[in-house]
Amino acid sequence: MKSGIYDALAAINRGFDLALESLTILQNEGVLSAEYIQDQTPFIELLRADLNYMIVHKLSARETEDREHYRKMRDTILARLKQ
Repeated sequence: MKSGIYDALAAINRGFDLALESLTILQNEGVLSAEYIQDQTPFIELLRADLNYMIVHKLSARETEDREHYRKMRDTILARLKQ
């Protein structure tokens, strides 16, 4: 189901946000250093960006196919109604 895919993508991004917020909390509590957080954040954001890119790229192809499919259906109906 298409909405499940979009929900999963949103959940992944919320998870990354939560992880980054948690690292900040751990930094504020003195458990992790600011330097460590700064060093790790680009790796985390790159993983997020890679996942988003792959998912959105795949979704884009599906959405294009759906658009063409439903456009053809619409055009068929409109042609039939004009008769």
